[in-house]
Amino acid sequence: MCIRVQYAPIGSARPYDAATQTIALPTGLDRERTVTAVRAILSELAVPQPQFGARCFCGEPLDLAPRIPQQRTGEQAVTHGA
Repeated sequence: MCIRVQYAPIGSARPYDAATQTIALPTGLDRERTVTAVRAILSELAVPQPQFGARCFCGEPLDLAPRIPQQRTGEQAVTHGA
């Protein structure tokens, strides 16, 4: 897979960085909106997309799962070290 997907706060990264071949998406998107956003960016880059999912330039499916889960900041998580 040539293109990577990263999650970042809105405005902190460009939607597509050609130097690192990285697509930046806002944190907190649900699965459906994540796939739609990635497909839209790839379509702007003239990368043909299948009917379902998202594919890289090379044809490999993109891994759209966040690498690091959202940090828990609730009182119970802070108190008990979850």
